[in-house]
Amino acid sequence: MAEFLIAFLVSLLLIGGLVLALTYGRAPTWRPDRRKVLDLMQKLQTGDVRQDEWEMFIGFPILHDPELEAIRRLCVGIHEGDDRHPPASDGLGQYVYDRAGRQRVAEVQKELEQLIANEPYFRDF
Repeated sequence: MAEFLIAFLVSLLLIGGLVLALTYGRAPTWRPDRRKVLDLMQKLQTGDVRQDEWEMFIGFPILHDPELEAIRRLCVGIHEGDDRHPPASDGLGQYVYDRAGRQRVAEVQKELEQLIANEPYFRDF
């Protein structure tokens, strides 16, 4: 009887913890802002970005910011190629892309910098 009671209490605690975690937890989300993406592009230029960070940026749609999604799609076009350009080649060493690919990313980076400069400024008091 004691074994049953111990097993029941342990199971109750585990299931109760699971219910609480699922009730009050939230799904993991990835919501990059424009400055974070700009930092990612700057790291790509210097060779400091990790391959998985860049692939996460170009692999997941950005639903909360349509302008940033347009920037992401331009980067996908660089990565996969488009009608005018072939896909960007792999870079040497720590670089994700070769010089031509990084130059194309730099052009997109200028567009993102312009978007950030034109953001409305507000202060929460």
